[in-house]
Amino acid sequence: MQPESVRLFGKLGVRRYLVLGLDPGVASCGFSLIDLHNHEILEMGSRLFDSPVVPKTQQSKAAVRRGFRSTRRNLDRTQNRLKHCLRLLKEQGLVPVDATPEFFHTAKGDQPPIRLRVAGLDRLLTDREWAIVLYSLCKRRGYIPHGEGGEGDVDSASEDGKVLKAISQNKKLLAESGARTVGEWLATQPRSRNRSGEYDKCVTHAQLTDEVRALFSAQRSFGSTSATEDLEDAYLEVFDWEKPRDAFDRRSYELVGNCVYFPGEKRAARCTLTSELVSAYGALGNVTIQFPDGTTRPLTAEERDTFIDTLFSPSALKGNKECKVKFSDIRRRLDLDARTSFKGISSDDEKNREVYRPQGWRTLRKTLGSEGTALLTRFLADRDLADATMEAVAYSSSLPVLSSRLEELELTDDEVALVERLPYSSRALNGYGSRSKKALDLLLGAFEEPEVLTLTDAETATGLDELRKHGSAGIERSTKLMPYAAWIALTGRTNNNPVVLRAMAQMRKVVNAVCGEWGVPNEIHVELARKLALPKKAKDSIARANRQNEKDNERIRKQISELTGRDHDRIKNSLVAKWRLWEEQGNCDIYTGERIDALRLVNDDTYTQVDHILPFSRTGDNSRHNKVLVLAHSNQLKRERSPFEWMTSEEAGAPDWNSFVASVQENRRISSRKRGFLLERDLMSKEGDFQSRNLTDTAYMAREVCTYLSDCLAFPNDGRKAHVVPTKGAASAWLRRSWGLNFGMAGEKDRSDDRHHATDACVIAACSPSLVIQTAKLSEHHYTLNEQGRDEALLGSMPWPSFADDVRQMREKVIPTRFVPRVGSGELFEQTIYSYVGTDDKGRALICAKGGNPKPASNAVISDDEKSAIKVGGMICLRLWHDVDARKGRGQWYADPIYYADLPALRNGTYVPRIAKQKFGRKVWQAIPEAALSQKPLLIYLGDVITVNSIAGRFVGYDIGKADWKVADPLSGEKISFPTVGMLDSLTVPRVVREDCLGHCWRNI
Repeated sequence: MQPESVRLFGKLGVRRYLVLGLDPGVASCGFSLIDLHNHEILEMGSRLFDSPVVPKTQQSKAAVRRGFRSTRRNLDRTQNRLKHCLRLLKEQGLVPVDATPEFFHTAKGDQPPIRLRVAGLDRLLTDREWAIVLYSLCKRRGYIPHGEGGEGDVDSASEDGKVLKAISQNKKLLAESGARTVGEWLATQPRSRNRSGEYDKCVTHAQLTDEVRALFSAQRSFGSTSATEDLEDAYLEVFDWEKPRDAFDRRSYELVGNCVYFPGEKRAARCTLTSELVSAYGALGNVTIQFPDGTTRPLTAEERDTFIDTLFSPSALKGNKECKVKFSDIRRRLDLDARTSFKGISSDDEKNREVYRPQGWRTLRKTLGSEGTALLTRFLADRDLADATMEAVAYSSSLPVLSSRLEELELTDDEVALVERLPYSSRALNGYGSRSKKALDLLLGAFEEPEVLTLTDAETATGLDELRKHGSAGIERSTKLMPYAAWIALTGRTNNNPVVLRAMAQMRKVVNAVCGEWGVPNEIHVELARKLALPKKAKDSIARANRQNEKDNERIRKQISELTGRDHDRIKNSLVAKWRLWEEQGNCDIYTGERIDALRLVNDDTYTQVDHILPFSRTGDNSRHNKVLVLAHSNQLKRERSPFEWMTSEEAGAPDWNSFVASVQENRRISSRKRGFLLERDLMSKEGDFQSRNLTDTAYMAREVCTYLSDCLAFPNDGRKAHVVPTKGAASAWLRRSWGLNFGMAGEKDRSDDRHHATDACVIAACSPSLVIQTAKLSEHHYTLNEQGRDEALLGSMPWPSFADDVRQMREKVIPTRFVPRVGSGELFEQTIYSYVGTDDKGRALICAKGGNPKPASNAVISDDEKSAIKVGGMICLRLWHDVDARKGRGQWYADPIYYADLPALRNGTYVPRIAKQKFGRKVWQAIPEAALSQKPLLIYLGDVITVNSIAGRFVGYDIGKADWKVADPLSGEKISFPTVGMLDSLTVPRVVREDCLGHCWRNI
């Protein structure tokens, strides 16, 4: 902690005004504390940590573990089902009492089970054949739906979507084939089972149940005494058994957070009628009609109620089957002239853009059809019953659970049967909002008053706005942030994303360290990357992608330089981006197929334009997958439409859609995601999903972080309304470039240097709200304003004249610190199973992959039958034992690497510490002498900073073959020359440096 005088007053002798800039991400947190009044940078650094994601796929490790756990459970359930089936077959005398699963393996001359399933329809099967059929059917019992809905109710790209699509197609093929059962149809196919990643052989459990019944009936007709009705009932009981879902649904509901207004109340399901009515009223209240003279007005209460009646009609309307309310419908209903517009809505969007989509009510109406009109009419008259019904639907993940919850409601048997038809596990009927039933009732009651038009009006009328503002009043603000998990619990929020939880925990440590050193700052500026909000499903690691981009950019700059004779470093990034797209598209306009001349491309800025395939205004997607290079006139003709909407509009000059599809499919350079964007046929129904994915998530996380900081920190009472300010990434990126704070090639950010997080944080701290507005205005003209003009416009915007120079000087002193976890879990073994050949003369297992040559492995576990081997997985730490008496009193250190696979032996006390020996198998290593074991070992975890004499490095692993540690430079991450473990003695002593968040530890190293 700094002395009081230093904390309060700076080098200019005036009272400090501290601004903390934070750049949190999935694996880092850049930070910078600046003093605006005294023109000082007080703290600057990068805090690094391992994100809980798989490096290659960027998939959450928790999701991977869940996948493995789910697979294990499915395998266990299958084995359990087969065990009960075998017991049943023994009881019926179909198989010997000592029969094992090997009894059902087909021998030479036996027909495969799929053929026996067909034969069983036409002839009497032997007992063994009949047993093989029943046992085989029990192995794979088909797709069992759990309320996902039909093919149109789920994402076609998801696994469920692919399965349902295949099932739908197979039902048609089965009907066309004339086959009596799915088994008979599958027997005619080249393969009867799906391979990995295939779905074309998917059938339903109901279809297989019908086949079982058909086989039993056929065998009884042939006089079989082993196909009795009692056996059929007993077999189907085993065949149909599923684990009850009651406990799962109860645990899931316990994770639902509390109301933002009433912390003691659970949040209501989004699909409830009251929740959707409140959302609809809010959406209609935001509609603003703008007249030619500039005046505006909202919808009147009468107009709004008319559209509410349309949205929540109990039956389909003539000419409007889905009861949609689009902006064009409002225009037509209110008879607005062509010059009148809707604020924030372009004329092109009016035709397709809906004001609000009541997904739950729409699903009810669509699924129940005309049979459900009476029930929906009853729901409109009794909202409490409607809400309770939809709460039961949202709660349930299986039909038995749903049925049991519906029994508690005042519904007739026919009404229950209708509700049970709903796709209760579909996305439309799942999820919870932020308000409780109690709060929603209050808001809806307020909306029924004609003077209440907007959600803000409704909150004010009910007093809920005060409850929302002071909902965190129970949190005692402090000079330190409470744990994020504790804040979540106090405020009724929910967040189970492990990536976000770890990132927030590390950000908290940084903030608390700064507050402990300098006190709570006057302002905190936060920039949230979308990766923090959505840490899933990136196809390549970010680092690898960035390295490849740098190589490509360098190559393109060289090509343009050779073509034009321009200086390599003066080639603009925008031109590089255009050239990349030009190459990808085969040197032509992607829409029209017209050739794009290379010289005109690089010399004439107006010749071509970068276009968003799916309009940015409708999707919010600004990724490279949504960008193409087109001739300027093509872009002007396409306007704010998707390629499909433009090319099927029958307008003059619109390209032929079929020819376009063919050219896109032939271009193998285009990524699959971009190809999907180019060939998208139904943007209208999906644009809401695009917007929520690309726009809403970042804003949500920014609000979440800002609320967390605002709720917990006791900021100075300086009259500011908001002490925590979110900043936009585009603003800080422009400022960084304009101020010359990019340190990579050709003025680009050097992402390979982790100090760029600290530099970003400095810019974020300096990025005041007025600067954000200024850059936003520049952004509106970014197509016409070149980089020089932008830089000139931002000239003089630094918080003090020498700010950029000060950042450069401070950057030279920054060494990123790393969070090193000292507890946790990891893979016990690698996933690849090798063939075990034997052991070499040094005690190493000789293993080989399929078709490979045997190779020695120093750390592998052999199977009991000595046929296979598996390598030991992740390392926990390295233990160094000091033997002071070794080497005639000079002392010696022994390396003892510890792996996750060693944990069971460590816990039960059977682990024997051994001295690692180069090129020898671990099992033959000598035990560590008792003299060394009498002292505690030095524990070195992966990522720890270690020092030997005056040399410091980061421990990054242990080479078990060479019996030596691997040490890297803390700044660059590159391997450095470091004393080996064998060189250590009583004078050359290794030490572990515990890094603090702010990096002050490096001042003494």
